[in-house]
Amino acid sequence: MTNNSGRKPLWLLGEASVIIVSILLAFAIDAAWAQRQLRTEEREALVALEAEFTANLDQVKSVIGVHIANREHVRRLVELPDDSVAALPQREVSQIMLATGGLTTFDPVLGTTDALVGAGKLGVLRDSRLREALTTFDNYVLDAEDDGDFMWSFAPEIWKAQIRWGGPWYDPLTEVGTAGAVEGLGFLPQATAEDLLQVRTDRELMGLINWYHLNVGYYLVELQRIRDHISTVLLLIGESRDGRAF
Repeated sequence: MTNNSGRKPLWLLGEASVIIVSILLAFAIDAAWAQRQLRTEEREALVALEAEFTANLDQVKSVIGVHIANREHVRRLVELPDDSVAALPQREVSQIMLATGGLTTFDPVLGTTDALVGAGKLGVLRDSRLREALTTFDNYVLDAEDDGDFMWSFAPEIWKAQIRWGGPWYDPLTEVGTAGAVEGLGFLPQATAEDLLQVRTDRELMGLINWYHLNVGYYLVELQRIRDHISTVLLLIGESRDGRAF
């Protein structure tokens, strides 16, 4: 009669080992799958962020350009002699009058950033520098909005003050972003060189214009900081997509 009592524990040990290995393998497969899912989410987030911040960069550059051009128009209003103002072509007259209180603001696209923060998924981005840069961008936008609000507060005062000199004036060739929306406004007058000369004799109105553009200057400082930061964000996104950040 064969005694198998000594082999039974070894058999049980082998069976237990198989079970343990199977469990560990299952955990490893789950972890690998979860890791692949995270990397897929990261890639999708990076693609969306790159498109979003590319659009933001284009927009902030455009807004900066508009304000710098407006500043030059107002400088000409202040500095040109009367005969030079009287000789200005209609298009430039309209541009100068629009620039006295033309309001343009930066309204960033934040859908992907807000979605990541709102869902608590900012951590899917492995680069801590990128995560920090996205948070900092949001703070910069809030700072710019404060200056933009103060700038905005002067624009309606300028518009109301222009009424006593015949405003509002309208010229579809110089209005920004209104293509296709100008029908039916033909009754509004175009500004004339005489209107410009009258406006610049109004000390109160010119004071409002100067205050407005002083605040535009502060707003531009914030926008330029945002522009430079967006470039940094795009650089970090590129490094993450290329795997150079890790």
